[in-house]
Amino acid sequence: MMKNKIRSAVAAAAVTIAALGGAAATAPEAAAASCNSWTQNGKTTAAVKLRSNHSTSSTALGVLGKGTRVTSKCLWWDGKSRYQWYQVKVTSGPNTGRTGWMYGAYFWGFA
Repeated sequence: MMKNKIRSAVAAAAVTIAALGGAAATAPEAAAASCNSWTQNGKTTAAVKLRSNHSTSSTALGVLGKGTRVTSKCLWWDGKSRYQWYQVKVTSGPNTGRTGWMYGAYFWGFA
């Protein structure tokens, strides 16, 4: 009985991957899918690294100085840490136009 359920699950996954053109979601795509849409203008409260993903071990794309204006696109929270990560688009400073992730402790939102 259990083997049949496992076979059914594997078959369903294979059909889904085939329907997607043979491409399975990678970790960043999966992470983006779990991001809750949330748009708000804000600025950084201190210098903070703009990162490629919601982790301090991900690649730093640049440094946002204190007061850099950003627009959040979504927020991600692992359910454990005190702060969320925000996916933001930079709207001022030398990184204007770049999109990446910043740690929520350094985000101050306003209307």
